[in-house]
Amino acid sequence: MDWETVKQYVVEYGYLAVGVGTFVDQSGLQAFVVAGAVLSQLEPDFSIYGVILAGAGGSLASDLLLWGIGRWRAGWLERIVRSDKGRMRLKVLEDGMHRFAFPLLAFGRLLPWIGRFVPAAAGLRRVPFLRVLLFSALGALVSSAGYAMLGYFAAESVRILEEYAGFIWVGALLVSVPITSLLLRRFDRIVKRRLDDEAKSQNDD
Repeated sequence: MDWETVKQYVVEYGYLAVGVGTFVDQSGLQAFVVAGAVLSQLEPDFSIYGVILAGAGGSLASDLLLWGIGRWRAGWLERIVRSDKGRMRLKVLEDGMHRFAFPLLAFGRLLPWIGRFVPAAAGLRRVPFLRVLLFSALGALVSSAGYAMLGYFAAESVRILEEYAGFIWVGALLVSVPITSLLLRRFDRIVKRRLDDEAKSQNDD
C-alpha cells in the first residue's frame, strides 16, 4: 500500500486505521503507526500515546492470531511429516523457537516478510501461550513506540523517504533474500549434523 493511501486511511479513520493497518502488516516498517504519529503533530486531539497503543494492539493481535493458526495445525503437520529429515527439521525448529522465543517473538516483527512467520512457527512448535503473549506484547509495544517516535520527531525525514519508498522496498527485498537463504542453509546444516549424530549413536549401540 502506498504512503498516500496509508495517510488517507489514518486521516479518515484515526486510531482504528492505525490498529487495523498494523494488524494486516505488522512486520518490517509499520507505516500506519508512522503516519498516525505524523498526524498527531498536526491534530492536537490525536494523541501520540493513542497511536502507540493502537499500533501495539494491532501488532499483538496479529501475532496471537498467527500463533493460534500454527498451534491449530501443529498436530496435522506432525502427522504428515514422515521422513527422518522432516522429523529432524521439526525438532530443530522446536528447539530454536523455545530457546530463542524472546528475541524472535519480540523483535522478529522488525524483519520484512520473514517476521510474519515467527508467531506461526511458535504455534507449530507449541511455544506456551503465556510466553507468546508476554514476549509479543513487549515487542509490539517497543516497536510501535519506536515507529511512532520516528513519525513524530522525524516527520520531515518521513516526507523525504516517501519519494524513495519504492527503492527502499526493493532494497529491503534484496537484503532479505540472501539473509533468508543464509539462515535456511544454516538450518539445514544443523539438521544434517543432528541426523549424522543420531545415525552414529545408533550404530554405536
